[in-house]
Amino acid sequence: MLRQRTKSAVLVAGAGLGILLTGVTAAQQTSSTPGESVKPAAAPGPTNNVRPAIKWNRSDYTCEGGAKIAVYLHDTVAKVRTQDHMYMMRQAHSADGNRYSDGKILWWGKGDTGFLQEDTPDGDGKMLVKGCVLDKPAEAAKP
Repeated sequence: MLRQRTKSAVLVAGAGLGILLTGVTAAQQTSSTPGESVKPAAAPGPTNNVRPAIKWNRSDYTCEGGAKIAVYLHDTVAKVRTQDHMYMMRQAHSADGNRYSDGKILWWGKGDTGFLQEDTPDGDGKMLVKGCVLDKPAEAAKP
């Protein structure tokens, strides 16, 4: 009796394997008509997960004492670079001009001028760089 059960189990397992292999073989075959070319499946193209570079608008200033400041603007963000530091700032409320602050330092630009000072609640922070004037590009030589 045990031998008969073992034979039955082997037959059932063999039949299952045969059905499985038949399914795999059938899935690998493609139907095509004579003269029809078989095209391989298109592989997915490469993906680019890199963000595009931010376009910054740069303005250069010359300030009192010959200090140089470069201000980079993008939307509501400013990067202010002095000789010694780089500050990342967000646009802040201003009644007049463009005010950017990181909570400690602020850049305030109005027209072609600006200054850099400590950001205090009363607005009387220490002036770090003042009298900044936008550098104008040199005019092309006239013929």
